[in-house]
Amino acid sequence: MSAQSSKSAMKSVPALILVGAFSLSAYAQTPAPTPFAAQPVAVRPIKPAKTTVTPVDLFSQEKSALWSTEPETVGDKIPFSLQSENGTGFLRIKTDAMEPGKMTVRATPPGDAPANGEVWAKARANYVTFLCRSNNPAEMTFHPLQRGKSAGTYCGPFSVAPGDWKRVILPVAELRLKDFSKIAGLGFRLVKAPAGTVVDIKDLAVGNVPYFDDLWKTQKLTISIDGDWRFATDPGDKGMTESWFAPGFDDSQWKVLKSGLEWQAQGIQHYGYGWYRQQIFVPKEFEGVPLKITFCDIKADDDAWFNGQRIGGFNGEYKYNNWSTRTYVVPPSVIRYGENNQIAIRIWGGNLTFIKNKSGLIKGPLVAELDPYTVKFRKPGGEAVAPDLFDLSDAQQGQPFEIVFSFPGELAQTAGAQVQFKLVNSIGTALASGQAPLVAGDKGIATATVPVDLETSRKVYLSGRLWAQLIINDAQGMPLYAGGREMDRLSFLKRDTTPLPALPETLEDTPYGKLKLVDEIDASKPIFEDAHPYLQSGFTKAQERMPAGSDVDVKVSEILGKKARESAYGWFAYRVGRGKLNPRSTYLLRIEYPEDKPRFSPIEVQVGQNFMDIGWKSGVGADDVYDNWPLNKKWNWYDVIVPLDDETTGTGGTGTAPAENGFWVYFMNKIGPQGFYSMWEGGPAVAKIKLYEINPEKDAPVIHRPEGLPNRVLSLDWERQPDGNPEDFVKYAKLMGYSAISPIMIKWHFMNFSEPLNGYTSIVIDEHNYWASKPYDPATGEPASSPIPGRKTQHELFLEATKKWGIDYIPRFEWGGSMDLPEDAKAIGVDAKLAKPNRFAQWSSNLLNQATWDDLQKLMDYLIKPYVKDNPQLTGVLWRIRCDRVQISYGEADLELFSKETGIALPPGGPAQRAAWAAGEMRAKYDEWWHGKRADFHKKLAALLKSYRPDMELYYYNWDPDKFGIILPDTTAWAFKAKVAKSGPTGGKAAYEAERAERKKLTASDYIETVRTGNFGDAFKGSNRADYGIRPELYRDTPGIQIFAPANYLCYADKPEYLNYFQTADGLAVSNVVSYDEVNARNINPKYEGNMITPGGPDFSMALELLAYFHGDARTLNYTVYTYGRGFADAHRRFAQAFLALPAVKGTVIDQGDADVKARLYPTDKGTYLGVAYKGYEGKKLTIKVPGKAGAKLKDLVTDKYVSTTNSGADLQFVIDSQPMELNAYRIE
Repeated sequence: MSAQSSKSAMKSVPALILVGAFSLSAYAQTPAPTPFAAQPVAVRPIKPAKTTVTPVDLFSQEKSALWSTEPETVGDKIPFSLQSENGTGFLRIKTDAMEPGKMTVRATPPGDAPANGEVWAKARANYVTFLCRSNNPAEMTFHPLQRGKSAGTYCGPFSVAPGDWKRVILPVAELRLKDFSKIAGLGFRLVKAPAGTVVDIKDLAVGNVPYFDDLWKTQKLTISIDGDWRFATDPGDKGMTESWFAPGFDDSQWKVLKSGLEWQAQGIQHYGYGWYRQQIFVPKEFEGVPLKITFCDIKADDDAWFNGQRIGGFNGEYKYNNWSTRTYVVPPSVIRYGENNQIAIRIWGGNLTFIKNKSGLIKGPLVAELDPYTVKFRKPGGEAVAPDLFDLSDAQQGQPFEIVFSFPGELAQTAGAQVQFKLVNSIGTALASGQAPLVAGDKGIATATVPVDLETSRKVYLSGRLWAQLIINDAQGMPLYAGGREMDRLSFLKRDTTPLPALPETLEDTPYGKLKLVDEIDASKPIFEDAHPYLQSGFTKAQERMPAGSDVDVKVSEILGKKARESAYGWFAYRVGRGKLNPRSTYLLRIEYPEDKPRFSPIEVQVGQNFMDIGWKSGVGADDVYDNWPLNKKWNWYDVIVPLDDETTGTGGTGTAPAENGFWVYFMNKIGPQGFYSMWEGGPAVAKIKLYEINPEKDAPVIHRPEGLPNRVLSLDWERQPDGNPEDFVKYAKLMGYSAISPIMIKWHFMNFSEPLNGYTSIVIDEHNYWASKPYDPATGEPASSPIPGRKTQHELFLEATKKWGIDYIPRFEWGGSMDLPEDAKAIGVDAKLAKPNRFAQWSSNLLNQATWDDLQKLMDYLIKPYVKDNPQLTGVLWRIRCDRVQISYGEADLELFSKETGIALPPGGPAQRAAWAAGEMRAKYDEWWHGKRADFHKKLAALLKSYRPDMELYYYNWDPDKFGIILPDTTAWAFKAKVAKSGPTGGKAAYEAERAERKKLTASDYIETVRTGNFGDAFKGSNRADYGIRPELYRDTPGIQIFAPANYLCYADKPEYLNYFQTADGLAVSNVVSYDEVNARNINPKYEGNMITPGGPDFSMALELLAYFHGDARTLNYTVYTYGRGFADAHRRFAQAFLALPAVKGTVIDQGDADVKARLYPTDKGTYLGVAYKGYEGKKLTIKVPGKAGAKLKDLVTDKYVSTTNSGADLQFVIDSQPMELNAYRIE
């Protein structure tokens, strides 16, 4: 059986919905498709090719003008020279002058450069060779240079040892080339070498070997499986219960479809599994040879069988690229040679968002191959099987095995033939090398057996992918054969599907109470002695959407008295969990880390649809404008609440393994060669990882909300996961202490996750977590409908979950007009043409047009109005502007309205001239007028919401960017990172420091002017437009509207004038719009996109929220992220207990004589409340005095205990032993 796992094959799949259903009986009498077959070609004797060796003269003195460096160097910095010895020229490279992995010493021959490569290719050259020597051990790479490609595109590594000249032979396959035809030059790079190393190279030549793989292609057999297949849809999942995969199943009434074409194009409108069946004849001549079946690119889920035995299958949208095109190997034991054999495959399909209507056996390779020279793995003395079928899970701890390479027997007829092998990883790093004898065997096949010892097997495990570079030499060392073998689909089935033994029942004291310990990992323990599955890799372009495995230096260091694991530029990961975990349950993940130096610490917790990209960053200096948090020089815990989904990373990519056996946690060090994050000195260091069960009913923080009074809001809104399980997110919010959540319901432009509504594409999440999509087309006149009728929408599920768990629900919508919006209600730009959004749509709505209001009211009447009566937890909406879809408009009707309402006459000219006038000469007045009209539009929406229920609130956020910056680009934005990348690793820190110096010059007035006018400068790529601005003073007489102030960095959050600019009639609302860095996206796994990093450590993790209360008595604090997660859960919970205990009424500041202390009294008819915020960076005893009658009692609303007080005149006095940046809440009774 194949080493691939598939959750979908092992679980019961819910009933599927068939759209445009047909009955099997409708296909009776369909002619049976002809079984796939191909006749073996008569085997021809293998005749060796004529060999030639072509010298390449580039090292003589007259060739010196051809040589240069990339990047260019001059003078004494040039690292190479051409020299001569005994009349022979050679290239000398002084490695001290070369930047490893960056600088190329290169030559381009004269004339039409590609002609040289074409000549070599016509001579069938398939290797390059040269002699080299060195005074020290050195690692180098040879680079064939192709026009239009960078020097790093193709390369082959080689090692140089001290001593005399030694020959290097690099086969074309080792250089990742098909042939030399497009080669325009060549070069050399340094990988690593000791100081003072000198490398000499001479006698460069290209040649061809007498034997190469194409010579014996007639001894292989390729059978096309592209043609007619029996096909049936599978409503009700009958296929599994009725064994549609079995050889004897009667499929005679099934329809016949053609492969190479999606089923939708063949008249099948179906959502769910589609089954394909066909027979294939396997010739008797290939008995004992495994069959490799390659289908096509399958973006969704599949399961495949051969003669009734499952041979493979994967679930999950985010698969590794090398598994996306499905290739499954059938072992000989399952094949009936000389007979017809049954293939069956089921594929999940329908109109899937991002995949679309491209379901089934679409265009692709669609071949089955029989190759007697297939590479095989075996345990010593065991049966040899294809690499895809050999489980390498145990190789982490060291599992000796053997690799058997097969060749035609003719190659073994040469006396003394030896196979020179090199096993390499995805970037060409050698894992092992050596020689093995080529031995003649049965059936005309010669083999070479390479033993893989404990150490090498561990390297193979960590590499995730494997290639072999092979040269067969005769007894004199001359090459007979040069080629390679790709073993790109290694299996780790046991790792994916086997849980570790459970720990003995243990309860431990934690900040969350006594919790059951599920797992504990000592990260300092050698990984080869640890039972926990482990991965590590460097960051390289080759790693994008590929299994882990490129080089990275991971070490265990002594830090602050403890041993901890940390990596160089790259990452490491553990699968966390013992026993069987319970999907849909919640867990507490605790990570022990040090604050020994400035660290930038991105983390991913990979739990399927509930994955989170989180992390912390420590302070970098006391005067830093962003991160001035002091280091506590202690070990700390980074705590994360994890709502467990049912998937995690597996052999095939993200989501291809069940999470019940544990989930992967990744730790990344992004401080690398580009210079990014060079203000920090290291990535995460980890000593321990602990996992506990935590219950959202009994372990949630106790929050004493002020009964009968207006409540504050601590909310969370996020973008990335509209497909997650709503109750999981609600339970997460409950455990974190949030009072409200704002999941996205209208996304980007027209994506609607609520009930179908005309004007929007309807989306529901199907049983396999794909976005089922039903487009809406206004031209057809057909109403919007669900892609899966009867399936609940995310909106309905969030309503149910928030009501059940007592969390307020504030759906987020990114509206800018529906597809039903009339043309004359679309905004007009300065050029008198349709105003174009920055992405995802072709037009923007014009709020000056009545139809635009009607369109929005239609949405609110559908999304909100029907649910307010029975859902008191539905307390408002969050409107976030995305994609610039509500722009200022300069249409003819807009300008006429402006003229009518202001009395300002329009100038002569056409639409373009008048639009330019309004945006130029008349800009100040037109902008002011437009802001007033937009405020009226918002007030109208607030009134509409209050007509549904008086307590409904409109929350509004005005900007699109995920990396929000004012005036200067955010330091995670590519506009800034491009400057860092140009500076390189040595100049990166200077680029950050220069930006910080500029940022320090900016004042609150500068920020206010920017957000008032919309002139964001470089932060918005030079954009200067009124709709980018906001004027909260227009809302200070209208209850029911809160305008979010973006405060995602200290430079904004610690400016009281800036924060208070956003005050409205309902007080201050602040959003921590966490920027996310996308450096190395898709590198750790296909789903990873970037991290949302917050301040660390625990004392400063809520600093931005604390400052919002301190400076502006914020009523609403919102956390806006791409993925929903946040760490330092204990600090968050404690802050929530204090913040949410205070009523949302206007407070009075009581001066305490300390600039770092802000005490506010809130007198109400339910008692007097007191909030005390301390923004100091060190713990301190605070003596607080507030007006209070003798005998009054003071209750701490966090601990729910009374506090000892004394009376000082008319004041009540007490002491707070405050931690840094702490909020406390009390009630005076």
